Amino acid sequence: MRVLVVMSKFVAGGAETTALRLIDALHGRACEFVAAAVKGGGELAGPLRQTGAVVYDGLAKFKRDPLGPWRLARIIRRRRIDVVICVTAPRDALFYSTLAGLPACRCVPTICWCHSRPEGQSGNFVPRLRRYRKMGLLQSVVCITGAQRRMLVDLGLPRRRAPLIRNGIDPTRFAEASPVDLGVPAGVKTIVQVANVMPDKDFETLLAAGRLLKQRRGDFRIVLAGRGTDSAEMSAQIKAADLDDTIICAGHRDDIPGVLAAADVFVLSTKGEVSSIAVLEAFASGTPVAVSDIPAFDEMLIDGQEGLRAEAGVPQALADAMEKLLDDQSLAAKLTANARQRLRRYELSTMVGRFDRLLRAISQNRL
Repeated sequence: MRVLVVMSKFVAGGAETTALRLIDALHGRACEFVAAAVKGGGELAGPLRQTGAVVYDGLAKFKRDPLGPWRLARIIRRRRIDVVICVTAPRDALFYSTLAGLPACRCVPTICWCHSRPEGQSGNFVPRLRRYRKMGLLQSVVCITGAQRRMLVDLGLPRRRAPLIRNGIDPTRFAEASPVDLGVPAGVKTIVQVANVMPDKDFETLLAAGRLLKQRRGDFRIVLAGRGTDSAEMSAQIKAADLDDTIICAGHRDDIPGVLAAADVFVLSTKGEVSSIAVLEAFASGTPVAVSDIPAFDEMLIDGQEGLRAEAGVPQALADAMEKLLDDQSLAAKLTANARQRLRRYELSTMVGRFDRLLRAISQNRL
């Protein structure tokens, strides 16, 4: 089976890195993969090529390039694609993926692997999904959590066409990792957030919480790892918060297992998620986590069992949660032990197996 995976850009986001793991697991065994990005650039083009996949980077030369679907259609014809997977719903990748079958003159089933929620920075993209479904351009919308699936079904998507496949990780990559040097002085504790700079990630609350914690103690550093964390804009925000000596901006990293191995606490201040690969990776690394108390984490962790949940957008609550994990080692040990047990429902092999079955069912017109 030949599968085309379309992304908006080859950036190292949670959805994109999960797609990379899927391609790496299935390529050359159950499927042959082609990966295409609408926009050029990004960190994942090289790793995707290393899986053996054929990679096309930058189908569109500008926004809504009318030749973009035609270029994608040419790939579908030349590579004799059987199934198309579009990674994420609200971005331009879905527009190109669904339209490409028309100039390709082939009826190629298309799957939307939905990592977004129809609110917040993504907006309500469900009417677009329904429209593509009615036009026969979209066969299935893969959901990654039960809550997300219920939301999409309540908004009008057919339940039968919205299978649930939770994202998975390989925990051994993190459990066996050695700590990397993050520039934190000896004897100082390390709090790590792994997140690309995006509006929903709510870095403002994290910086405010860091400032509150700094007023109480000086034995910690906060390391920000992710695309955009080393930008001039982020540096200006850190300086304005008087946290120059407290926050280390690591930028994009290819060694996240080592980064998490060096952490005493993992934090994720966010106001909008569906699920979080970064939290799962922290679970696998044995790092206690503090996250925003939002519905996205209902399936992943119970407050006080697998991690701590702080009221979203409230710096004081987040500062208290981080401090509790820094000081209470028995609590941290209990949380990390429970988190490893919770990881069993997020195994990479389970995700890969369910995708394999879905791809075969769709290609054989059984769904």
